[in-house]
Amino acid sequence: MKTLLNLLPEEKKADIRRKLHFRFFLWQLFLAFALEIFYMSMLIGIYFILNFQLQSLQTIEQQYDTAYAQQKQLDTYQQQFRDTNAAVDEIGRIERNHFSFTQIFRLLDTTLPAGIAIERLSTKDYTVTLFGQAATRDDLLAFDGYLKEAACVKTVNVPLSNLFSQDNVEFQIDFEIQQECLKKNDL
Repeated sequence: MKTLLNLLPEEKKADIRRKLHFRFFLWQLFLAFALEIFYMSMLIGIYFILNFQLQSLQTIEQQYDTAYAQQKQLDTYQQQFRDTNAAVDEIGRIERNHFSFTQIFRLLDTTLPAGIAIERLSTKDYTVTLFGQAATRDDLLAFDGYLKEAACVKTVNVPLSNLFSQDNVEFQIDFEIQQECLKKNDL
């Protein structure tokens, strides 16, 4: 068996305990301070990383807004082109199916004798009806002959009642124009 001798006085024991507690407290304080510095450095690093990412996202957002505005403007132009092309196609379709009755006036201008005055002209489908007055019956018959000889005129109808008078003959003439001549704009 061992016997231990306690040679230290009680005050020294208390002093040694106090120093030991103080060293332990300093060690804990140093450890807490080191952990605080470690966590602060982590937080500062995370802050800088997040700040850099935020600036990158803001730059990307500005570029996206610019690209989106340009894309929107491009889409607007493309829609205007589509609308214009549709309008041009519609006009072309109308133009292809349009009958040019101005050709009738050209025909009448070239075939109308000097003694005939046309008072009224009406059209229905491909039939043209002329109302007018001829100086003589021969002028009316000459006009009838010119119309029958025209290439684009199908049928000419001059009622016999128009031929009863010799002078100042009031007449009505019906003639039919070929559809192809009205579309091709040539008679």
